[in-house]
Amino acid sequence: MRGSPQAWREAAGGLQHRADPVRLRLPLPVGEDEVMQEKRAEEYGRCATVLDVDFQVPGAAAIFDQALTNGLAAIVAHTWPGEETEKRRNGEHRLKAASQLLKVIAEKCDEAQEGIRLVPDSADEPKVAVDVAALSDALEQTQRVRHARGVGEIEQRHVAALLELDGHSCLRQVSEERRESDWVKHQIQDRYERLRAQDYLELIGEDEADRRIALAADHRPSHPDDLIDGMDVTDCPVCGREALAVTGIDDFGAGYGPGTCLVCSYVRSPAAAHDLALNHMLARHQDD
Repeated sequence: MRGSPQAWREAAGGLQHRADPVRLRLPLPVGEDEVMQEKRAEEYGRCATVLDVDFQVPGAAAIFDQALTNGLAAIVAHTWPGEETEKRRNGEHRLKAASQLLKVIAEKCDEAQEGIRLVPDSADEPKVAVDVAALSDALEQTQRVRHARGVGEIEQRHVAALLELDGHSCLRQVSEERRESDWVKHQIQDRYERLRAQDYLELIGEDEADRRIALAADHRPSHPDDLIDGMDVTDCPVCGREALAVTGIDDFGAGYGPGTCLVCSYVRSPAAAHDLALNHMLARHQDD
């Protein structure tokens, strides 16, 4: 899931209408279990990241349940295959509820301290601490809200316990979701910065803009060492004038460092500079 905090809120509105986790109806054919595990991990990551951004987002109770059930199902299925489902009277297999999955963990794992169980991972991975007590309390809170049984509230400690599940090797989704979210936020911020600079350029007028171009010459490097540090004046993407005073070097040394335009005041952030440099490097490799 990508987007600004507002986008998270808008996306959350859709999530609360599909709060049921991915459920098993019949034993999965060989090969489909891996696909199901990937879907559970992805669903956990998307929902957990929403709450990491804002745990008071509308529909937080449903989002929390969705994240927790999918995360626990992935962990239990990975660690004790088959324990994540139960057989019903009609012979169908159904995914256990989050509360039942927590009981599986509580029964099968050693207790690190009161309320916290250590879930085994792959041989080369450390055990993952699961705060069964906090997650059980969170479920009690979410059920009150979702089933109209009074007031329930998700707390920061509940979300922290939910995010701890991401330490298990079968999940590892939240960090990637955060990176994608940060990328989109940086793109949006740069877009608004360009619009702001464009408005400012129209405000000062062409005569003032031309006068400021002369001032940009004072910022040109006077020593070769300044070029090594990335200090230079280059074209501004907003006003089109050679007036963007670069103050550093991008991550690839491609000549797209962060800086400020001395004419329209556009500020190219380190994140925007990184994206420009990365795109430049990718295009160059494609041409090779």
